[in-house]
Amino acid sequence: MARRVLVLSNEELADANEVPPAIRPLIDEAEEIYVVAPMLTTWMKWLTNDSDKARVAADERLRTVFDHMRAGGLKPHGEVGAENQVAAIADALAQFDADLIVLRLHSPGSEHENRREHGIAEKVRSDFDVPTIVFYFDDEGQVVEREEA
Repeated sequence: MARRVLVLSNEELADANEVPPAIRPLIDEAEEIYVVAPMLTTWMKWLTNDSDKARVAADERLRTVFDHMRAGGLKPHGEVGAENQVAAIADALAQFDADLIVLRLHSPGSEHENRREHGIAEKVRSDFDVPTIVFYFDDEGQVVEREEA
């Protein structure tokens, strides 16, 4: 099992009341957990380089994830990452030698799926030599698919 797990925390999915049961076994068995919460901006804010609110929102999301994990007896650490989620993962991997990446994404076609998630799993797998597991969530926050590679 993976000992050093890097978790990408996407927007609404961080609002769940607990670590999702499908992800919990991976997290429970990890010796270290590193969470990266990328800044998520709109196109207009990205074009105007207005990232202040996105940084605050990412920091709040990171603290929410930490609170949920700590409530379950886990001891995560991590950071707010770049708006580009692949760049955020690259920056995190420069500091944290993960042996597993966990992506929490909206399922294709769901109401909350967004432009940032298109092709991210494939890009992460091609750019980094780290096993990656993707959990796809529906609009109610339930895992509908698990994809490993």
